[in-house]
Amino acid sequence: MLKTDLNIAEMLPQLDDSSRVWIYQSEDFLTSQEANMIARACDQFIPTWKAHGKNLQADYRLLFNRFICFFVDEADQDATGCSIDSSVHFIQQLEKALGKSLMQRTTAIYIDEDENLQEVDINNLRSKINSETIVFNNLVTSLGEMKSNWVIPAGSSWHSRML
Repeated sequence: MLKTDLNIAEMLPQLDDSSRVWIYQSEDFLTSQEANMIARACDQFIPTWKAHGKNLQADYRLLFNRFICFFVDEADQDATGCSIDSSVHFIQQLEKALGKSLMQRTTAIYIDEDENLQEVDINNLRSKINSETIVFNNLVTSLGEMKSNWVIPAGSSWHSRML
């Protein structure tokens, strides 16, 4: 069962709410082997992630076996174009190693009445969800926004335009 009252604040107490967020959605659920491989790779990448030669105060989380989330507290150093590009390149390397997309943008993930994660092609949203359906809004850009607007009713997210 899915725990919908995800407490991101408890997971990342060291990061400020203004910390930037990037959410990468896998094309399907990650197996435990895939999740372990991603975690090992992220454990190596995150401490070396830099902007203009300075380490970023960064962290990551694998959530719901579907999402890879990167967080950067920009209090000391902003994530720059080159550092963001390096994170995208890192994700692309993971995609090659796994043989699957980790930057899925054509499907939406929602929580069904049994609290299971489901997916639907964004062109077919209207056939599967309504404004009350809980969805994952991967367009959030800060940790504070993620805490309050990542797992929300479709009517309160960008999904509403497709209903």
